[in-house]
Amino acid sequence: MKNRSLINLYFKEKVKIAKKININEINKIYEKLLITYKKSGNLYLMANGGPAGLIDNASTDLRFHPFVSDDKSVVLEGVKKLKVISLIESAGALTGISNDVGFENVFVEQLKNYVYKKSINRNDLLICFSGSGNSKNIINAINYAKKYSVFTVCISGRSGGMAKKISDLCLIIPGKSKFPGQIGKNDNNFHIEDFQTSIMHIVTGLLKNYVSKNQKK
Repeated sequence: MKNRSLINLYFKEKVKIAKKININEINKIYEKLLITYKKSGNLYLMANGGPAGLIDNASTDLRFHPFVSDDKSVVLEGVKKLKVISLIESAGALTGISNDVGFENVFVEQLKNYVYKKSINRNDLLICFSGSGNSKNIINAINYAKKYSVFTVCISGRSGGMAKKISDLCLIIPGKSKFPGQIGKNDNNFHIEDFQTSIMHIVTGLLKNYVSKNQKK
């Protein structure tokens, strides 16, 4: 297949996914995020591999974009910010925990610094990105967070795996792909990651809209 045909294939697949994705569940994620914001809870973000970079993007966006003017030159004064805790930011924590107690505990051990009592953490929100929904470190973190009434969200590809069974909300990126690099065990991987980013951009924009409207009052 020639390059132009492959490029067209990629975008055709993406449009097909966009038409099938569950926008009601995207809105539910935003509504939970808004509760967390209003009640001064913590938002925890995590992922493995390439999507960990997407988490870095999402955490940056959510910390800053809703709280500046549209041209980003003016900070909105006197506005409470969202408390965002990224569990992929510290190389020391990631490598230290992996080395000492295993990679399957790399997220749950970090959560223990913040999550330990239902009355304190009941307004917190955990969002994770996953390709399969079966990564042990993701599953361990979801199970731990749920014990303390943290609302858990997994944005996953394929069937959602174990994460779909245990998380409070699992949004599935639908579809299959024939594009090089995302077939076989990597089926739909590029599209999954693209839409994980898109969903967080949507949520960030919705929070920006809320903050802007309430700032004017």
